[in-house]
Amino acid sequence: MRLSDIKGERTLEVIADLVDPIANIAMDEEAAAMFKGIKPADGESDNQAFVNRMRKAIPALLKTHKDDIVAILATVKGVSPDEFVAEMSLSSLIADVVELLSDEEFTSFLSSQQETAE
Repeated sequence: MRLSDIKGERTLEVIADLVDPIANIAMDEEAAAMFKGIKPADGESDNQAFVNRMRKAIPALLKTHKDDIVAILATVKGVSPDEFVAEMSLSSLIADVVELLSDEEFTSFLSSQQETAE
């Protein structure tokens, strides 16, 4: 699920629940740098640049911000962190993380948190 899929009153609840875990990531300079505008290298497509960024970002985020990532993914899915972890599989986690990190609404929200943290 993407942030843009969330509608109505639930939008307020989701935003309120996302502020803390996203702020935790945004205040970590190394983690936050993964979401700042990165231009493709010479000869690299936008898609290749995105894939290369995700190769670095996903493992680093999962290692250093596991609880924050679980809280974010659970919130977006509308379940508790415990429920999310209980149902999590390798394939579902990969799909959820890639979908979230490719969500323009999420990266925009993360960027606004970075500006607040600076």
